[in-house]
Amino acid sequence: MSDEQFTQLIQRAMAELSPEHMAALEHVAILVADEPSEYQAEKIKLRGDQLLLGLFEGIPRTMRSGYESGVMGDTITLFKLPLMAISRDEDSLYKNIKRTVWHEIAHYFGISHEQMNELQKHP
Repeated sequence: MSDEQFTQLIQRAMAELSPEHMAALEHVAILVADEPSEYQAEKIKLRGDQLLLGLFEGIPRTMRSGYESGVMGDTITLFKLPLMAISRDEDSLYKNIKRTVWHEIAHYFGISHEQMNELQKHP
C-alpha cells in the first residue's frame, strides 16, 4: 500500500471521529512513519517482541499549565508497517488505524489506558 493510500485511510478515520474532539485537537501534527525510531522505542522502553501502532508525544491537555512556550508541538505518529502487519485486509487495516488514531487522541486529552478500556466497554 502506498503512503498516499495509507494517509487517505487516516484522513477517513479522523473524519469519522467525534467532531467535538476533533475541533478541540489543537496544534497536533499527525505523522506517518514505517516504524518507530530508535529514540521513540527507547523512550517508551519498547521490547523487541512488541509492536507499536501509534504514539502520542507531547503534553496532555490535562497536564498543561498555560506556560508551555518553547515546548515542542504535540505529535501523533502512526506506524504503517506494524498496522499493516496486524491487518488481514484493507477493511481491517482501516479499523486498526481508526482505533489507533482514537487511542492516541485520547492520550492527547489525558485519558489513561484504564479510562480508555472503560470507554470502550460502554460507548
